[in-house]
Amino acid sequence: MSETPAPRTAILSAMMRAAHLLFDGEPKIFSDPLALSLSGLNGEAALKAALARFAATLATDVGEACAQATMKYLRAGITTRSRFAEDELDRALERGVAQYVILGAGLDSFAYRRKALLPRLRVFEVDLPSSQRWKRERLRAVNLSEPNGLVFVPLDLERQTLVKTLRAAGYHVEEPGYFSWLGTTQYLKTDAVFKTLEEIASLVPGSEVVFTYHVPEDALEEHNRQVRHVLNARAARGGAPWVSSFDPAALVVRLKTLGFADAMDFGPEQAEARYFTCRTDALVVPRLSRLMKARVGFAPEMG
Repeated sequence: MSETPAPRTAILSAMMRAAHLLFDGEPKIFSDPLALSLSGLNGEAALKAALARFAATLATDVGEACAQATMKYLRAGITTRSRFAEDELDRALERGVAQYVILGAGLDSFAYRRKALLPRLRVFEVDLPSSQRWKRERLRAVNLSEPNGLVFVPLDLERQTLVKTLRAAGYHVEEPGYFSWLGTTQYLKTDAVFKTLEEIASLVPGSEVVFTYHVPEDALEEHNRQVRHVLNARAARGGAPWVSSFDPAALVVRLKTLGFADAMDFGPEQAEARYFTCRTDALVVPRLSRLMKARVGFAPEMG
């Protein structure tokens, strides 16, 4: 995960969250009313124009059909992962978890959308130092204050130690925490991914992590391979190629060897049942990446 001054993937994710809320049908998978302002775009017209430019660039490379499929994938995938992560966070809060760590936070808006939770929930936003500087400048530009209970933790997961850095920032290692890690692992080497997960597994029972990961190319059907090629090529041109992918069953086994008591894969079938029934638009379940939830210690129910 190389440090870059312009967090293009974070901006694109915010644009897709905003587009889903403003332009997609019902029911909404995820509602983020702050995404548009955080993306740096001034209003719906500017968002439509930016999306049209992005889609046109894709179409030039791969054709109109693949470009439109890629746009749908991005909106569906980004909103699904955000919704699942916050659904599972709400379950953790019911069990009394009071620490939330957002790895690769980018332009995540949780702490600003759900300020009412912060008196009983400490939020740690973890990201590269340059990305955090850019985000804090963006927050000031749109008059969003940094709420009490939010801590920015500058960290490079490939070069620094997660738990040690979190402890120095005020994370209580003797208490359980909930971690979300979305849209990031594909940019990290496999060893760095498992090093971070092993650190989370070393925490006290009741700690949890939800993270996204990409599946190998040979596990995808042809049209999904095309979308993968499009997005990977753009990521590589931006200096952040995808370097890791995992088989779901093998990943569950590896998580248990790292020390997690249980792990649950959340794939297209589960997403279809939970978030994509009775839709009034053309969004389809994303298949390039999946979600995994793992818990430290005794886990009687992971559903």
